[in-house]
Amino acid sequence: MASSKMITCGPCQQGKVNTSADICCYNCDEGLCSTCFSLHERLKLTHDHETIDIQTYKPSFGSNKTECDTHRQQLRLYCPSHLMPCCDECISKGHSKCTGIKSLANVVDQTKIEKSKKSVEKDITSILQLLDKMANNKSENIQRGEQQYQIIKESISKIRKEINKHLDQLEKKIYKEADTIWGLEKSKLTGFIVEIEEKRKSLKEMQEDLHAVKVHTSTLQSFLGIHQIDQQVHRCIQHVEEKNKAVREVDIKIKQNDEIQHIFRKMQSLISLGEVKVDETEITFTKETSVNRGAQVESQEQPKINKMTMNTETKIQTNLTDISFSYIPI
Repeated sequence: MASSKMITCGPCQQGKVNTSADICCYNCDEGLCSTCFSLHERLKLTHDHETIDIQTYKPSFGSNKTECDTHRQQLRLYCPSHLMPCCDECISKGHSKCTGIKSLANVVDQTKIEKSKKSVEKDITSILQLLDKMANNKSENIQRGEQQYQIIKESISKIRKEINKHLDQLEKKIYKEADTIWGLEKSKLTGFIVEIEEKRKSLKEMQEDLHAVKVHTSTLQSFLGIHQIDQQVHRCIQHVEEKNKAVREVDIKIKQNDEIQHIFRKMQSLISLGEVKVDETEITFTKETSVNRGAQVESQEQPKINKMTMNTETKIQTNLTDISFSYIPI
């Protein structure tokens, strides 16, 4: 794959000239124009370097720089304490107290590249596995949270339904009581009206009988007839007067339970049906990684130490928070 970014000739750039590179040298990690490449092939130090045509060259990842990003100087030294390449100014300013400063070229020569790649690859794989565990945990936490969220909604809905159900039962009960009481009172009132109608009918009949007196009867018969009607009227008057004393107007009312006002006051002061709480539980994932990255470099000065550190592994703990939702009724 050809590079999308123009690569300049390294030697030409050292001479303050920007020339497009035709060849790339993996050993020197720089581009070469056709002129510089010819010289590069003839020199004893570089004639056996691995090169490739610029059209098929695939650049390495962006961090492969031979210059210090801070001081713009060539990286020539290596600090084993911090496991990092340094320029001369880095050493003087940031690593003056570090011991065992080495030449970067010597460290590179002593490094087992394949073994180093395998070690880094192992760390990358381990971190990827750890990230997968963390992501899966959070995905499961989301699913569990969704279920807990639904449970909370259902529990609140259940409380509301139970309250409504109880109120419906109380409502039906008071309706039934009102229906029974009003039915009884209505029956009494209706019976009273029926009784009055009967008295009115009797009085009208008496009135008709009174009008018939003296028409076809003697004086004695008329006297006895009027006397009989008078007695009936007198009894009717007594009955009506007694009924009149017993006449009462009926009003149907409800005496409210004092507890209802107490409940209303409680409801007005109630600001919540409960509390939605988040419980956090710390969980730990582990990953295996190299104890000492310096073990990638097999120095002839410290063979025993390197052998020990290369065969040793440690577990690095990563703490996450597992979240659960719960509903606490008030």
